[in-house]
Amino acid sequence: MEDLGEEYIGYVQNEYSMPLRGHRRYIAYVYIFCNSIGFLVNGYVLYVVGPLLFVQTVKVPKSILFYILTLCVSDLMTMIGMLLLVTEIVLGTWKFSAFACTSYLLFDSMNKFMAPIIVVLISRTCYATICLDKKKQERAASLKYAIPYVIASISVVLMLLWPVFAYSEVSIVPATVNHTIKEVTYLKKCGFLPPPSIEIGFSLVACMLSYAIPLFGIIFWYMSVPLFLRKRAENTLTKGGNGGTADVAVRKVITTVLVLTVVYVLCWTPYWISLFLHRIFPNLLAFSNKNIVFIFYMIHMLPYISCCAYPLIFTVMNRAIQKAHAEVMNSQRRRFKSITEDVTRHIRDALSFRLLNRDNNLFPRSSISVATCTTAQRMGIISPNISPRVNLRPQGSSLNLLASANSVSFSDQPSVNSKSPPSTPSSPMIRSGSDDDMNSETVL
Repeated sequence: MEDLGEEYIGYVQNEYSMPLRGHRRYIAYVYIFCNSIGFLVNGYVLYVVGPLLFVQTVKVPKSILFYILTLCVSDLMTMIGMLLLVTEIVLGTWKFSAFACTSYLLFDSMNKFMAPIIVVLISRTCYATICLDKKKQERAASLKYAIPYVIASISVVLMLLWPVFAYSEVSIVPATVNHTIKEVTYLKKCGFLPPPSIEIGFSLVACMLSYAIPLFGIIFWYMSVPLFLRKRAENTLTKGGNGGTADVAVRKVITTVLVLTVVYVLCWTPYWISLFLHRIFPNLLAFSNKNIVFIFYMIHMLPYISCCAYPLIFTVMNRAIQKAHAEVMNSQRRRFKSITEDVTRHIRDALSFRLLNRDNNLFPRSSISVATCTTAQRMGIISPNISPRVNLRPQGSSLNLLASANSVSFSDQPSVNSKSPPSTPSSPMIRSGSDDDMNSETVL
């Protein structure tokens, strides 16, 4: 980190935090909104595409799924670094270390390279899996070849970004100076400050490798697919086949190409134009009004928007991915429902077994039978010929025991409203389901 300079030696130095107002407030709101949308979009894509990478029955090439996940991870790293930028916009000064500054600029620059490269790899894979022979189709769709491509791309990008490691720093800018009391307030800014010769060379190489060449590759490989499908459809019609399916596929590919190209051109072209204007006219922003500064901030945000749009385009516009995700989610729901039903059944069986053991412990079968029969014989309710060992308790819970007790006949006791002489004791009868159908009743 740079010092204020020798002219401020002996001055009281205070870091200044600018209040959030004016154009900075609107810039902060826009960046916060864009950052939040970026987290939501990439999180949704990870939720949709992530499980499909581990399912063997998915028809979408594993390489394309891996490329989309790599794009999401790259975007999320950029969004995390963007939090530091939002903090600087809100406070008006850089509150973090020089290492955090280098990390932020590295993630930001890597995504500006990696996002177009991943889009080119996806377009190349789509072309290879449709237009080339079977062996090359399997190779393009294989995850075994996709991982080395991504690792090689990251390695090349890191080598190209060596100026970011060398010339990223936190600079100190004086804000207000009071020579009377020898006090100075300053702001800290995180920036990429290479020498002019290295800066212009790095910008040209970055523009060619992350803008011009990827744009050409995307248009070439994606437009080769509908041309191939159109030619194959014509051959099919010549042989008497149906070319309707090919027409639908051609329209889908053309739509995808148009959407990707429009997003790519609209988001990246203004960014590179503004970057070269700033390099050619370094004092352009210093002498511009606040509206121009606001426009430059909005242009700088366009690459973040494109990085959020790419994963969403590849996921939403690919019906195979949507269908595969729906099938995986339905399978998981059925599996969860089956597990829930099994757990519920085991809990119900355990509770039933516990209640049954409790009934057996409270009312042992032999003691209940002996006590019940002995008491009934003394009262003259049942015949003395019934053995005390006869089990009067039906199988079941304690509610059945009460039902058995209620079934004992008390007909030898005189009724209050009856004028007839008391009848002789009778044997107890227990009502069954078939007795109800036969209009039989229990003698009480």
